[in-house]
Amino acid sequence: MTMQVNVSTRGSAIGPALWRNRALIALVSLHFLAVYAICLMLGREFGSGTASTLINLLQLQVPLFLIILFFWRFGWMVIKVRPRRPIQWFLNDLKEIVLDRHRIFCGAVAFVTMCLFAGTFTVAKDLIPVIHPFAWDETFAVWDRVLHFGQDPWRLIWPLTGSPYVTTAINAAYHLWLMLAYFLIFVACFNVSRHDKHRTYLLADVTCWIVGGNILATIFSSVGPVYYQAMGYGTDFRPLMDQLYAFNEVSPVWALPLQEMLIDGYVNDGPVKGISAMPSMHVASTVMMTLYAFSVSRVWGWIMTVFAAVILVGSVQLGWHYAIDGYVSIVLALGIYWVARRVIEALSRAEANA
Repeated sequence: MTMQVNVSTRGSAIGPALWRNRALIALVSLHFLAVYAICLMLGREFGSGTASTLINLLQLQVPLFLIILFFWRFGWMVIKVRPRRPIQWFLNDLKEIVLDRHRIFCGAVAFVTMCLFAGTFTVAKDLIPVIHPFAWDETFAVWDRVLHFGQDPWRLIWPLTGSPYVTTAINAAYHLWLMLAYFLIFVACFNVSRHDKHRTYLLADVTCWIVGGNILATIFSSVGPVYYQAMGYGTDFRPLMDQLYAFNEVSPVWALPLQEMLIDGYVNDGPVKGISAMPSMHVASTVMMTLYAFSVSRVWGWIMTVFAAVILVGSVQLGWHYAIDGYVSIVLALGIYWVARRVIEALSRAEANA
């Protein structure tokens, strides 16, 4: 009798969780099927060494996220709520969160869906040079100079940012991006049952990675300034890379070993691949995070705006991207977020009228 009740209760929670996440599940499922079909047509293995690396990093960070959220909630209690019995209030608050089955099940479904997407995305990203060999770099380098008064953009920003310690700080922000992206996805997943802004962010984020990181990245297949010479386009960006290596002798530039690992993966068919420049998904996803932050708080929105500006500068300074990669990414993210918000609003109206 007890076992039947538990199974029934669990089932009643899974159904609404799947329904609440139906747009995200449908999009990720279609993406999975499309990438799997492409792999079959190309005779390629459906797998990626990069995917396992990213998933392992996420698993290591989840306990840290829980600790951060624990102290975040504690700080909220101390600063905003100020209850007469703080210990009792805090324990009741944690109990309410943990025992909210709808929230937990919705979050688990969304989180598993996002993990599945991360794996499928990297498979598609690895296929870019197979489907469309790199071809756009010389064009983007020229367009960059046209947009920036005949100069390479990195030369324009270096009077302000071209020092070893500033470069290290920018690189630190560039690496912080991954943890921040994971953290906000984790937060959004376990809040999809509470407000549509979280559903909007997840749907917009996945759409942006598909459209920008897979489709546009394949159409406009390019490697970025860092690999410009290695791909035989000339020595235009050799001064930039030489300066970064010189800075690394003074203060660490962590992008350099990662760049070397990626080119090794491409040339020697190593486990970690994924070279792609246009559009900059660092910039696009950070703009998406900024829009999400504004939906929560203006303060956090403006903080993320500054962070997005640093990422845009870093994408050029560290040699990963042409400036035009970032500009296209900003427009892409804004447009996709607008569409995702409209889709979620339509779904919410349908749910309210059901």
